[in-house]
Amino acid sequence: MRKWLIKQMEKFGLDGSNLKTKAELNGRILEYGESEKIQFPIKLNEDQMWTVKKWNFNTGQIVEPGDIIGIIESEKQRWEFESYLGGKLEYTYPIGKEIINGTVLAEIKCVENK
Repeated sequence: MRKWLIKQMEKFGLDGSNLKTKAELNGRILEYGESEKIQFPIKLNEDQMWTVKKWNFNTGQIVEPGDIIGIIESEKQRWEFESYLGGKLEYTYPIGKEIINGTVLAEIKCVENK
């Protein structure tokens, strides 16, 4: 709903920047051919088994800075993680498989030159 409202405001020339998240304002769009991997944060792996619970996007879909792309969880915690990059989601870690330190959870790649 928030993204729709921002787009409607921008259509009329109104400033919607105060409604945008920090990631949307400061996010980075990848350059053509560039890709970036999103890795599991080492600090979260404190004697807990983490798994990917859900992906909000499928591989091949376009993600923008600020999009919540997935959910990871342990027995005690659940984390949504967002993309700080814009591009095509090229890879996602399998749902339900145990995550260890440094595991690549997703890869985002720019596929078109804007």
